[in-house]
Amino acid sequence: VYVYKFRINLIREIEKLGYKVIVLSPNDEYSVKLKSLGIEHHHINMSQYGMNPIRELKTMYEIYRAFKKYKPVYSLHYTIKPNIFGGIAARLADVKVINNIAGAGKAFSNNGLFQQFIQSLYKIGLKTSKRVFFQNFDDMNLFLDNNIVKKEVAYRIPGSGVDLSKYEFIPLKDTEIISFLFIGRLLKEKGIEYFLEAAKNVIETGCKAKFYIVGEHEKDNNDYIEFEFLDSYLKLEGIYYYGTVSPDDMPKIIEDSTCVVLPSYYREGVPRSLLESASMGRPIITTENVGCKEVVDEGKNGYKCEVKNSKCLEDKMKQFINLPFEEKIKMSEYSRNKMENEFAEKIVFDTYIKELVND
Repeated sequence: VYVYKFRINLIREIEKLGYKVIVLSPNDEYSVKLKSLGIEHHHINMSQYGMNPIRELKTMYEIYRAFKKYKPVYSLHYTIKPNIFGGIAARLADVKVINNIAGAGKAFSNNGLFQQFIQSLYKIGLKTSKRVFFQNFDDMNLFLDNNIVKKEVAYRIPGSGVDLSKYEFIPLKDTEIISFLFIGRLLKEKGIEYFLEAAKNVIETGCKAKFYIVGEHEKDNNDYIEFEFLDSYLKLEGIYYYGTVSPDDMPKIIEDSTCVVLPSYYREGVPRSLLESASMGRPIITTENVGCKEVVDEGKNGYKCEVKNSKCLEDKMKQFINLPFEEKIKMSEYSRNKMENEFAEKIVFDTYIKELVND
């Protein structure tokens, strides 16, 4: 799903250079969609969250065998396990690697033995990388300061970029009721609890606003909010949960919103949901968190609030509600212009292509 949602356009650009692209990932419903687009897919057994040493060694060996089979010129790695275990396998198979650190994630949220362990794995996995892309300067400096990656191979790119044609500018509607939209997995660290608390308080003060939530929820995962907790808020008039939706349906959902909110305290890369929403001309309310803060110029296309502070978030929401519609329009246009100038997908593609052709 990750490749289908976020990497299809990059694959097409690489194919234009004359390369054949093979995707290594676990089988899921999107593997079939990749194949229907003419993209070869190779199944790899990989657990998203587990850290069983035996299982991870098997995953690394599967990647190594795939490298020996296909003999790729380059391997492009995303997310923590491909970056680490794929990097080790690539070194053993003598394959050149370009990494993308799309947010340091939970492993770097707290100091401790686990973080030190992950840092050690990253050092091994990134040791012979040709290039390591970072989606924000905070993460790049974190890796440099801890000697995880060499300065000469580190480079910051503007997130994953946003497809300006798919997420085209749609003018805001002058509606009496403001629609706030949360897009993201219902992880505690994405700030969903603070979104719900702020929404409840805004509603109870009589403001004309509705709150919509889109995102995956896993009931048996402690990193996600309890469904009973979510359900207690859904009983309030004005708070609604769409559940998980198809990537193809997201533009319409964003179009129907007035403002997109992500009160995350997770170590983001640059949240794709914010880039896509801003590209469609939606003002943004987010936090001063790593990765999130890059998307908003305070007061220009939205607001930034303190992390883990529902009162601050509530105040920013009310501030947005009370803006004259003309000011909301200015924020909307600023969001789109910022995406065109700083976060367009083409900027990211050109950086990758430069690495591939200037070897």
